[in-house]
Amino acid sequence: MAITLLPLLLTNCPKPQKTTPLPPANEEKQPQFRSALGEVFLGTVQEVDLTGLPKKLFYPRARPTARYGKYERPRWGCSYNFETTDSPESVWDYYHKLLKNWKMVDGNEVKEWNYKFETYVTKDDKEVVQVNISRKNDKTIIVIAHTYNEL
Repeated sequence: MAITLLPLLLTNCPKPQKTTPLPPANEEKQPQFRSALGEVFLGTVQEVDLTGLPKKLFYPRARPTARYGKYERPRWGCSYNFETTDSPESVWDYYHKLLKNWKMVDGNEVKEWNYKFETYVTKDDKEVVQVNISRKNDKTIIVIAHTYNEL
C-alpha cells in the first residue's frame, strides 16, 4: 500500500521554483591609493603591514615596529611606527626635504621630552602627513600619521 501512495504523494509536492542567484556578498573594497609621493606599499614589510603608506615616507635604515588604523574612508588614516639609530636631526632633514613642496600647517616641540612633530598637507588638500620624532635611549622613534583625503 505504501508503494501505491508514493506517486500520489509526489504529485501533490510543489514543483521546485527557479531561483535567482544571490548577488555576491559585499566584499571589503581595497582603496586605490594615489599618493602625491608616488608608489605605495601594498603589503607587509618586516612583519608590519605598511599597505597604503607612500614608500618615500619610510625613512631609510628604519625598522617598522607597528601600524594602527585602516584607510576605511577619506580623512581616516593610519599611523606607522618606526625606529632608527640615526639622530633626530638626520631624520628631520630627510622629511623636511621630502615634504618641502607641501604646506606645513602645524608643529610643536617639547625639548624636555625630546619630542617634535610637524603636520603637512598637499597644496590640493588630498593628503596629510604628520611626522612625530622623539629620542629614547639610543633610538630615534618615528611615528608617521598619514591620511588620504580622497580614496
